[in-house]
Amino acid sequence: MRTLVVGDLHIGIKNNSLTWLESQLEFFDKQIFETIQNKDIKRVIFLGDIYDIRYSINQQVGIELQKKVRQMLTQFPDVHFFMIAGNHDYYSPLEEFAEYNLYNMLFTPEFLSIHKNLTIVNSDPFITEDGCLMLPWYWTENTDHIDELLYGYDFGNEVKAIFCHTDLTSWPGARIASFKGTPIYSGHIHFIVEDALCNLHNIGAAVALTFNDVNQDRYLYILEDYEIVDKIKNETTPQFKRAYNEQIFELKEEYFNNSYVQLCISSNNINKAKYVEYLKEIKTTYINANIRLHIIDDDTNVETLKAEGFNTNIETYIEKNIPQHLDDKYNLIKQKLQEQ
Repeated sequence: MRTLVVGDLHIGIKNNSLTWLESQLEFFDKQIFETIQNKDIKRVIFLGDIYDIRYSINQQVGIELQKKVRQMLTQFPDVHFFMIAGNHDYYSPLEEFAEYNLYNMLFTPEFLSIHKNLTIVNSDPFITEDGCLMLPWYWTENTDHIDELLYGYDFGNEVKAIFCHTDLTSWPGARIASFKGTPIYSGHIHFIVEDALCNLHNIGAAVALTFNDVNQDRYLYILEDYEIVDKIKNETTPQFKRAYNEQIFELKEEYFNNSYVQLCISSNNINKAKYVEYLKEIKTTYINANIRLHIIDDDTNVETLKAEGFNTNIETYIEKNIPQHLDDKYNLIKQKLQEQ
């Protein structure tokens, strides 16, 4: 059976931006629907975080999402759709409040009784007749639940593949080994991680979301016999691009038409005539483009900057910048918090 797998969508991102909403709904029309239609897809699995703001649902965003899902289910009645709940789809990080989630609000029992080709996986594991085990967020984050799975299912025989929403890179080796090489496909972390040895596939978000996704393509994945056979590049929603010094002259027109662009130019180059003229040119040519200029130090190692990016992780920032005389106290408090 050919299966389309869709990573995180985070509809409602950028504080329920209607511009972003429009592009994400267009992604359904132009790429998800077309892939289902043209690639003989019989099953579609959404790997969680279909929504972005976990503590509230903007009415317009929620209604538009519900309408788009209804259109999808009606347009493809012979395709079965599965939606696995991710951490952003729940109101609370506490499992005791798991009933408060996006799916229970938007896709009510009445909705599901009409659209029988949609299965929501937001409370308990669900396994298909051909052995696809689907796990909602809480079941991958609780070791007691993992133990239940190991006792309840025969991995490698009864279970042919696992679909979930978790950070596979954080799983200990013993947990991975317990699944006996069963392929695991997950969303949650937004960059792509492939571990062929352990058969782990974190497919990343289906859309680029922030500059943490800079210069990285995003894909829809087609599976056959539980293995990836094709990838469809996301060419609809905005991209995040970054170029350094001479690289800025190589940027193509499409980068400016549908991208957030950072131009990183060293202070030694910023006043050179060709840089000045180029910046004037793109400002007048791409008047609707989202372009930001960053001046970097001349002694900055650009290769290191490319690898590390502009780090927005607050914990990393604190650790790099905390005064020496407070370092011991910071580490002590951090250790106590981790032990709680």
